Amino acid sequence: MIAVNTQTMIFFQSLLLGAALGMVYDLFRIFRVAVPLPSGIIVAEDVLYFVFSGFVSFFFAMTVNFGQIRFFILLGETLGFLLYYLTLGSLVMRCAQRIIAAARWLLRLVARLFSPVVWLFCWLGRKGKRILGKWNQNLKKAAQKNRKHLQRKRILLYNYFHKRKSISPKKREKIKRGK
Repeated sequence: MIAVNTQTMIFFQSLLLGAALGMVYDLFRIFRVAVPLPSGIIVAEDVLYFVFSGFVSFFFAMTVNFGQIRFFILLGETLGFLLYYLTLGSLVMRCAQRIIAAARWLLRLVARLFSPVVWLFCWLGRKGKRILGKWNQNLKKAAQKNRKHLQRKRILLYNYFHKRKSISPKKREKIKRGK
């Protein structure tokens, strides 16, 4: 049997653990406010949070209470979460919403200021694409023309030499080189 003062300390520790789990949940909530997500991803986030909090609660019970699950530990975690969620959590969410709104306003302002520059780069990109496309077509045509000139006509030398044995060595070298 665990002493009452030890149980009280474990209860207060579980209150702190519940508040810490509330802070982790606020991170998910802030991310949801910042980035609108479909409901399927929100459900996946909630499942991930509950699995995480289950593991944390399990390891807490293993380290503090020798693996014994006590009602006051679960009650302490729940009360700690609710106390954080209803007091400090609501303040954190209001501040986060204001910060996110200010960041969005600032990004819109920057986008308005740089929209002429972006438009200019887009226009230059379209013009450059047209020019490079024409160059590409011209280079393909030139490569096709040159390909015909680069091909050498080979003569099967062994047939040529067998028929004409009286070829001079200089002429033989010219024929080998393809000239």
